[in-house]
Parts: sequence; structure tokens; C-alpha cells
Amino acid sequence: MTSTIISLFHFQVTYLKKLLSNVSDEVLYQKQLEGFNSPGWILGHFCIEAEDVLNHFKINYPPLDPTWSKWFKNGSGKIETDANLPTKEALLHVFDERYKLLIELYASLSDEQRLAPHPSNFMKNIVPDTDSWFAHHITTHISIHCGNIVVWKKMMGIEVGGY
Repeated sequence: MTSTIISLFHFQVTYLKKLLSNVSDEVLYQKQLEGFNSPGWILGHFCIEAEDVLNHFKINYPPLDPTWSKWFKNGSGKIETDANLPTKEALLHVFDERYKLLIELYASLSDEQRLAPHPSNFMKNIVPDTDSWFAHHITTHISIHCGNIVVWKKMMGIEVGGY
């Protein structure tokens, strides 16, 4: 099952990057100020949310500027200005860095770790164990937000692309 989930992760990341290929830095956060999830917010959100899993397993990773959490944490609300927000390249760099650690960690989990309870209050009634919680972070969470990017691109009049 682990190899299937990792294969799905790679598929989702390939799709995500294809969706983002024609999104410029100039429009990366547009509509975010109006309360819509922009591709910039979504990428930042992935980077911040990956910390939940990395912290649970006490994995060291390069720290981000604290404003990233303010801007991109789940429930962070509306970004009030696009000044000083990270570029697409910076967001993708951190995303790649964090998710490389997540995939390495996921591949190394013992059966006991996979069956253990997870720490997420938000997901406690949705997924039963650490394996499912972890798999959500590296598959369904990405696919949900790929759908958000498709909708955003349609609202922006940008060709969707992808597959």
C-alpha cells in the first residue's frame, strides 16, 4: 500500500506543477484578497501544513519566516496585502524540500507507527490512524487543492492545462 500512496503522491505533484506552469508571479495571489484560495496561498499552505507531520515525528527541517504561518496556516483568513509574499519559485522550493522529507519519512514508518493514533483533532473523525492521516497529507490534501487551482484558473481566464 505504501508504494501505491507514494506513486499517487508523485502523480499529484506532477499535476500540481503542470497546473502552475502558466501561473505567473504577477497573478499568483490574485483573488486571495477577495477571500478565494489563490495558487500562492495553496502552495504556502502545503508548506505550513507539512509541519504538522514533521513536528509529530520530530523531523528537523529548515525553518520559515514566521509570517508564512500567519499567511498560510489553515484558517489564517484573508491575506491583506500581497507585499513581500513569496514567489512561486520560493514556494515550490520549500514545497519540494518539505515533501521530500515527508515521503522519506512515510516510506520508513514501521507497522506499529502506521497503526498508532494520529495527533490531529481536525482529522480524528475522518481517518483512524497515522498511516491514513499521513496518506491524506501526501495525496488527498494535494488533490483537493489542485481542484481549487483549476477553479481559480477558470475564474482568472487562464487556460487550465494539466492532463
